[in-house]
Amino acid sequence: DNLIVTEYDMTQLENDRSVKAIKWTPKETTKDLEKAKFLLIGGRGTNSKQNTKNLNKIADDIGAVFGVSRPVAMNAWAPMNKLIGVSGTMTKPDVCIVAAASGAAAFYAGIEKSRYIVAINKDIRAPIVRISDVVIIDDYKAVMDELAKIMRA
Repeated sequence: DNLIVTEYDMTQLENDRSVKAIKWTPKETTKDLEKAKFLLIGGRGTNSKQNTKNLNKIADDIGAVFGVSRPVAMNAWAPMNKLIGVSGTMTKPDVCIVAAASGAAAFYAGIEKSRYIVAINKDIRAPIVRISDVVIIDDYKAVMDELAKIMRA
């Protein structure tokens, strides 16, 4: 089994005589989110861990760094180190695509320094709609699947 530990835990494990072998897999750091020029963020509207994983794959396919809103992280659909906002990472990408997130104030604080914010949301009354540069009122899955096809071509 793969064991993911922090550097602090690693030191403790190395000194533990009962541990026979250690495979250390470093976690992604939030610095990737902080330095990202192209960011794709999934929100509560993804509705499941599997949908969040699918959105993360699309982020990889289109060359974006993946982040999430607080409800996604709190539901354990993505790791906490992907959290964007006041209690997570503050970012300033050139392009920030926000898919299926309402845009609460604590979340927006994490993306407000973005050059361009693109919101994809079914709810025209979501706060993210008022604060974005470009808004697409539609199901995020359809939009992101199409964007992934275009970017792959």
